[in-house]
Amino acid sequence: MKKLGIALLLFLEFIVPRSYSQTYSFTFDAIVRDYIVHLPTGYNASNKYPLVINMHGLTSSASQQEVYTQMDVVADTGNFIVVYPDGVNNAWNGGFGVNPTIDDVGFLSAMIDTMKKNFSIDSTKIFSCGLSNGGFMSYRLACELQNKIAAIAPVSGLMSDSTRLLCQSNCPVPLMYIHGTADPVVSYNGALGYVSADSTIKIWVGKDGCPQTPVVTNLPDINTLDLCTVTKYVYSPGQNFSEVIFFKITNGGHTWPGSIPVPSLGNTNQDMKASGEIWNFFRKHSLHCGINAIEDNFHSSEVTLFPNPVQDRLQLETNVQEEKKIFVMNVLGEKVLFQIINSGQGTLNVSSLCSGIYFLRMETEKNNYVMKFVKQ
Repeated sequence: MKKLGIALLLFLEFIVPRSYSQTYSFTFDAIVRDYIVHLPTGYNASNKYPLVINMHGLTSSASQQEVYTQMDVVADTGNFIVVYPDGVNNAWNGGFGVNPTIDDVGFLSAMIDTMKKNFSIDSTKIFSCGLSNGGFMSYRLACELQNKIAAIAPVSGLMSDSTRLLCQSNCPVPLMYIHGTADPVVSYNGALGYVSADSTIKIWVGKDGCPQTPVVTNLPDINTLDLCTVTKYVYSPGQNFSEVIFFKITNGGHTWPGSIPVPSLGNTNQDMKASGEIWNFFRKHSLHCGINAIEDNFHSSEVTLFPNPVQDRLQLETNVQEEKKIFVMNVLGEKVLFQIINSGQGTLNVSSLCSGIYFLRMETEKNNYVMKFVKQ
């Protein structure tokens, strides 16, 4: 995983325009750790924003990952925050023997907490993606920070053997995964220390309780000069509204689809743009488990629930007119009901729920609202 075309990436930092970002740092485990934050155009602290963690590959850096993936452009249109952290010595402890003494899970957890203090972040919409070593690290976060990470999207990064064996999470975490069959760095078929792409998908499909048989679609081969094609596999729906999506790049290399090609790393697919696909996937999901799944702003003047306590049908009234995604969660943060409401009022059938305390979460494009109710 050491061949990452660093010379080209360094060159890109000069030829590709960089939107406004700022570098921050704090000391963790006696090491000064840096991370780059990009705020979307028109950032307003009165709104809540999703947060995407985008991690570089081995021997690369945060600034190179920012330039290479061009996710800032997507963030400006998608209205989310991107953070590009730096690994110690340009590496992450992704579970395959690199930086084994570095507590990167602890650092990234502390970075999330720091970001939440300094910026207006939706605690239920924190996501992780990354290339290669950064992809390996994303699997670790899904297993060890399932109370913070809502979904992951590794690119050319597989599950290490240690991550697979030590993953104790019983909480479904949606996965979108991209990998080239001709990857010269992280073998599609697996190698010593990590499982194959097919095995990774099988593991995650089982973990998320998804159907074993996917819906398969061949993406249009709009650019024949890239010498590779894309097949999309969708395993959905899973437990707690999770899903697994796999983009198999036939004859694709160790690259980020849609980016500037790095010839030494194999073919770069141009039929899709990874950064855009990743955001389209992330935006559908929110945290499934843990206290953060029900932690957020609630404006009581904008939402009314009645009757409360309720037996069968819960009425919702709001002056928020845009489309609203309604989630009902139990005290563990597990989602038990979902509904979309397009008007100022709606009815939820809660008759199937057991008696107890529940939280209704209403998501809109700009804000989230949470309210407690009692099911009799």
